[in-house]
Amino acid sequence: MSCERFLPFGSAPVAGAVRHGSRVFLSGRSALRPDGSVAGLGNAAAQAEAALDNIEAALNAAGGSLSDITKLTTSLIDRAHRKPVYEAIGRRLRGAFPVSTGLLVPGLPLPELVVQIDTEAVVGSPVQRLRTFAMKDWFGQDIDWQGAMVAAGETELFVRGQTGSALDGSFMAGPGRRPEDAAAQADLALSNLATLLREAGSGMDEVCKITVYISDRAYRGAVYPVIGRHFRGIHPVSTGLIVAGFARPEILFEIDVHALRGHGTPHTRLRRYHSSTVRYGFNQQALDCDFCMAVRAGGQVILRGQTGTDLNEVMHGAGDAVAQAEQAMDNVAVLLGEAGASLVDVVKATVFVTDRAYLPGVTETVLRRLDGATPCFSALVVKGLASPELLMEVDITAAV
Repeated sequence: MSCERFLPFGSAPVAGAVRHGSRVFLSGRSALRPDGSVAGLGNAAAQAEAALDNIEAALNAAGGSLSDITKLTTSLIDRAHRKPVYEAIGRRLRGAFPVSTGLLVPGLPLPELVVQIDTEAVVGSPVQRLRTFAMKDWFGQDIDWQGAMVAAGETELFVRGQTGSALDGSFMAGPGRRPEDAAAQADLALSNLATLLREAGSGMDEVCKITVYISDRAYRGAVYPVIGRHFRGIHPVSTGLIVAGFARPEILFEIDVHALRGHGTPHTRLRRYHSSTVRYGFNQQALDCDFCMAVRAGGQVILRGQTGTDLNEVMHGAGDAVAQAEQAMDNVAVLLGEAGASLVDVVKATVFVTDRAYLPGVTETVLRRLDGATPCFSALVVKGLASPELLMEVDITAAV
């Protein structure tokens, strides 16, 4: 099954959309225009509309429409922008019922940007939307927006980012801001996840990747053993990010998953490891999780977020984000090869940096190493990664 790549934008070798069968990967979009200017300066709703215009154009080129969106991840620089941005999305996606994750981040690729929207879609194949709800009914939020907990396709499952909120919105676990509150939120989030996957005819064993968001590194040692307990023996790949916050101030933890149906065939999980025995940056961390470096599921290859730590656990490029990016892409090339893929098969790359100043060099390095692939691309500024010495991380998905 070949990939079709649509709508390159700007001067970078990046696609607006890549279609692999019915699955459409998309670049994260904002109000950035092709000439480098920003639409809707100072207006969050206008920037959301401009981002959606860009997403719609890419989806149309790939044979779809906004109604085919299965998941969106909305990154804001200020919680005050949440209502105008989500209501703009709600108007444009009326009746689509996407699943969603909402993040607050320290920054986006340009200081003028206040919102970035990452989307995923399925075109020409049935998708069932499970546990639909209205945001107005969710913890008293006065936002005119409709979504779902799960968008279940024939091959892929899209799940709303899970927090410490009960699935019916009746209560919130971990009401304080202590590490044990973050652990309580993680425990409920993962119980919710197991329930949602079961209702969709799947299970935790079909999860390929987890992306863990926390609002303070102090929570890391509390939440990961909880994750490890729920995923014992499964070995997903993982990316861990420290962000500025979430949809509501009381949320300390959120987890996203990338799940693919195995249809009775277990996913191939390469370079399995136990997290307590490896180094993150310079040091080991007692996290007690079963992870792996790469998962091959059907035609997709999903990698663990790669950093300046090489595959022998040696840290490279201390204080140098570009050197770390070079090492990360060396890792990517090796892992893809072991999974039967190559750099030209990459369909989506997402870069995380801990300072906007690192972004140009890291982006140039990643895209140079992906020359010939023309992948979808996204970038975010985050508060931190697994350890303080890590300045960048890159997520990679390939389709073969």
